[in-house]
Amino acid sequence: METERLDRDPVQTGRTHPRSIEHRAIAEQFHLMYASPLFAGMSSDECNDVLAWSRLKKFARNEMLFLQGEPFNKLVMIQTGMVKVTQTSLGGQEVILRVIRARDTVGLHAESSLFRHACSACAMETCRAFVWEYRDFRTIESQYPRLTTNIHSILSGRLVELEKMFSEIATGSAAQRLGLTLLRLLERVGETSGDGVTVNLRREELSQMTGLTVFTISRALAKWARSGLVIPRREAILVRDLPRFRTELKSEVREAKIMPNSQRDQLM
Repeated sequence: METERLDRDPVQTGRTHPRSIEHRAIAEQFHLMYASPLFAGMSSDECNDVLAWSRLKKFARNEMLFLQGEPFNKLVMIQTGMVKVTQTSLGGQEVILRVIRARDTVGLHAESSLFRHACSACAMETCRAFVWEYRDFRTIESQYPRLTTNIHSILSGRLVELEKMFSEIATGSAAQRLGLTLLRLLERVGETSGDGVTVNLRREELSQMTGLTVFTISRALAKWARSGLVIPRREAILVRDLPRFRTELKSEVREAKIMPNSQRDQLM
């Protein structure tokens, strides 16, 4: 893991006219992060001040940002790359709770001094991230109470999402569970190109997110591939027409809600 120290002075004293190429680069790195949910409702000067307390770190692929069970000691905001947030069961099985990209934050908790991490965070590819020591971040929060409000809002949104995912797992067919999970990933971390939208995930990782077997996932992807909706790849899935995929999936979900249970169980 490589660490770059971010000097507070260039940003605070040269926001309008950075004094060197290095200072301009730091200002640009900061500017790209203003759209983070953590900074909702805050001015650019306030965002700069908060970011100036952080260190910019580089994480290699498969490197852990933090581990389940560790005490809360840092907050991490992704600048580039993709990170998976996982939880390990008592039986040792790893479950992927969410996948995040730039401007999203991991290591959030309302009261970090009282808890340990309930999950782990791992870089799925080479990542760069802004990292705050929690003792520093608590100091910043006292200066900018809006940060506390935003943290509560982010955590509330994640709880709602987890409740929705649980409902899908408990009531949906295999194809619906996979499709809805894939749709969320496409909208959150998908990479758009002329061919469509790509999610860089292996079938094993989709299995860890949905509770489905790799065989079941491959069968569903093959069915969608035959209809021209997706192109499965070794470590990625390309959805050729996202609006069509969304429409057909939601139509299938609506139809399933009015089907008898016997017919619903046969959906794949």
